[in-house]
Amino acid sequence: MTDSNKAVFLSYASQDAEAAQSLCKALRAAGIEVWFDQSELRGGDVWDRKIRQQIRDCVVFIPIISAHTQQRPEGYFRLEWRLAEQRSHLMGRNRTFIVPVVLDSVAEKDADVPDSFVAVQWTRVPDEASLAAFAKRVAQLQASDTIASPQASAATVASQHLVDSASPSASPSIQPLPVGAAPVKSRRGRAGWLRVIQLAIPALLLVIAGLVLIPPWQKKEHARNVLLPEIQAMAARMFRSNRQIFDEAMEAQKYLPNDPSLAKLLPSIANTVSIETEPAGAEVFWKDYDTPTSDWRSAGITPFKDAKVPFDYLRLEVRKTGYQTIELAVPMFSLRISPIKEHLQLDLLGKLPESMVRIPPSTTDIQIVGIEKYGPREVPEFLIDKFEVTNRQFKAFVDAGGYTNPAYWTVPIRDGSKLIPLNVALARFTDRTNRPGPASWEAGSYPDGAENQPVTGVSWYEAGAYAAFVHKQLPTVFHWAAVADTSRSEFMLPLSNFGHKSPSAVGSLAGFSTFGVYDLAGNAREWTFTQSGDSDQRFILGGGWTDPPYAFNDSFTQSAMDRTETNGFRCIKELDGGSASTALRQSISMDFRDYSKEKPVNDATFASFARQFIYDKTPLGATTEKTIDNESWKAEVVSIDAGYNNERLVIYVFLPKNYSAPLQPIVFFPGSNGIHESTFDPTFINGRVDFIIKSGRALIYPIYKGTYERQDDLRSDEPDTTVRYKDHVTVWVKEFARTVDYLETRKDMQADKVAYLGWSWGGFMGGIIPAVEKRIRAVVLNVGGMTMKHALPEADQINYLPRVLQPVLMLNGTYDMYFPVESSQKPMFRLLGTPEGQKKMIVYPSGHLVPSTEFIKETLAWLDAYLGPAR
Repeated sequence: MTDSNKAVFLSYASQDAEAAQSLCKALRAAGIEVWFDQSELRGGDVWDRKIRQQIRDCVVFIPIISAHTQQRPEGYFRLEWRLAEQRSHLMGRNRTFIVPVVLDSVAEKDADVPDSFVAVQWTRVPDEASLAAFAKRVAQLQASDTIASPQASAATVASQHLVDSASPSASPSIQPLPVGAAPVKSRRGRAGWLRVIQLAIPALLLVIAGLVLIPPWQKKEHARNVLLPEIQAMAARMFRSNRQIFDEAMEAQKYLPNDPSLAKLLPSIANTVSIETEPAGAEVFWKDYDTPTSDWRSAGITPFKDAKVPFDYLRLEVRKTGYQTIELAVPMFSLRISPIKEHLQLDLLGKLPESMVRIPPSTTDIQIVGIEKYGPREVPEFLIDKFEVTNRQFKAFVDAGGYTNPAYWTVPIRDGSKLIPLNVALARFTDRTNRPGPASWEAGSYPDGAENQPVTGVSWYEAGAYAAFVHKQLPTVFHWAAVADTSRSEFMLPLSNFGHKSPSAVGSLAGFSTFGVYDLAGNAREWTFTQSGDSDQRFILGGGWTDPPYAFNDSFTQSAMDRTETNGFRCIKELDGGSASTALRQSISMDFRDYSKEKPVNDATFASFARQFIYDKTPLGATTEKTIDNESWKAEVVSIDAGYNNERLVIYVFLPKNYSAPLQPIVFFPGSNGIHESTFDPTFINGRVDFIIKSGRALIYPIYKGTYERQDDLRSDEPDTTVRYKDHVTVWVKEFARTVDYLETRKDMQADKVAYLGWSWGGFMGGIIPAVEKRIRAVVLNVGGMTMKHALPEADQINYLPRVLQPVLMLNGTYDMYFPVESSQKPMFRLLGTPEGQKKMIVYPSGHLVPSTEFIKETLAWLDAYLGPAR
């Protein structure tokens, strides 16, 4: 990697990349360090941030000017030029910094470049010889950056102009004294100097006014011409907000409070946080969750409302002298980022047991694959260990005779279906040298240097005995889910201990969840109290250091006698005496489907299933209910006869502002938000799927039965074995077909080029609808997969996937808590009936969303490939 403090920066349009490469080689051949983005940007570099840093640090900035740059009024190279120009304003007039190079016959007077570029000498490099000569000149500049140059700071020139115009020598009535002449001490002389002073005072005031007024003007221009383009460029590429773009947006807002372009961007860049504490007077600090080593920023002293923070997942610390610091990861329990509002109870130092944190009462969704059906659940307030139980802590239990005191072993011990005596069980609970203790220990103790690692190699019974020893309990799956917050998997898992060779010291990694509970993801698997059915299996969650990251999102059970090396635990302390938690201790059953072993129904059986989707093609009775005119699209709200029970199907037809008919119709199937929201907001598509319209296609958004204004008794998108769910699947397929029937009646639609676009729940349904609706020509599934829950065979996705024959693009996240990679995404892809060369799966390092730029890029490329380019 080059040293940017000594490097030359090459800025060029992409069409000039080959010429820039030649120039780079010539400069390097002359011994000059060059920052050239083709060779210096590595995987993982934050592209925009890196470029801005290099422009700030480079010794010479070389803009490459050509007919190509003339033809491009917009481009990232123009932002680079602005940044360089802005830096040149801070330099002295004798500093050479900007050295333009021209590749062809572009004339200086005609060039579309910043003004400061015109003020310096240009170099034309038409051939290899001229490149070598230019490289020699740059080497001289690099050796001494004080060579005279016509460049000067714009601020300096402006201020100098004010001073010069106000100088006494500028007035024809004032003559300079002859050289060597002595001053004349007379009234007339004094009057003359008084006159000079009288003229100088207004000039001085003018200079002062300039110094006061010019900086705000400059800052406003900087915000408009530099910050705003930077913000727009970063916003176009960002997956989510962060401190960098937030800082620039807040700075720009100071000077452009009413700028419509900035106002449009701010909702996706800035969020608000409101915190109340009991007692008040705590200071709240924040930082981006995924940059744990960055500096803390203060949000304010509690109570406060609507402090601005990045629109992102954040780490918060709530600090007050004499009280236990609260760590938070916010916003909690949601896929969506919403305003942060918290009311927190502060605890005096020493009030809570050591290294335990208070978890407030909550209504907890169970976002753990296989047991989702048990949520939401009311979980009362409780305390939980901040860290997993360590070897040192467990050693205290062993040394106190924990393995020989029956008071701690109160639960009957089962080995499979048989009860075994306590003494028989304890004889099995030994270390590698047959002494009482975890299976991972030797000679009655843990390995040297492992005192702060989690204790592992323990059975469920040993974990429960330790909990009794310290007057605590094992958490149920409901307590565990209340703090796990798997919706934030994509943030936690990269900062957690997965796929490694050994456990880490507890709390040594930066991944924490909700109220500062560390290592829930990875390190040690954690036993919970919860029993699986009436078996000897207990739930053990979070995954261990040897597991893949997606284990954090999966439910998993093991025999309570199991002493696998990765088995560990943490404890909770119920604050209500356990009375309110009794219902949480129920046994539950886990849904699980092994799709490597399950087989779809045969063709004859499927043919009988397909008959349920036959409908009478009665008149559509299409009516345009209203039209909507948006800044970047227009929409027709149409209703048609749904074909059953005299219901009307509402369809939003989104069209480009200006288009050439006919259009390719892309029919959308939404996520489960459609089930939970009672009203459809057409602007929902903005920033999500409006790129379909911008690409010159039509976006078709039916309001399916059970969603938005057509809500009914459907409460979840999860499959189940009820006839009610089967009937809904039948209706959704028919409604999609009726939508295509309607599109066939419109002359402005290419009804022979229909595509299916599914999002989340729509990604799941993309494994069913295209199997029946053969008029679909291409399929794009944004975070789709299979579920662990069964449906009746007539509505079970597994029976439809082999009958999906269209080209299918699957876009997924590594850390998806709904559709895990191995158990959900890959089985779906494998079972698709699409020919191998026409199906594609891309997995990104994200959660239950994929980066928007990748979603747009891959989707449009897929549609272009299988529908043809949009007109």
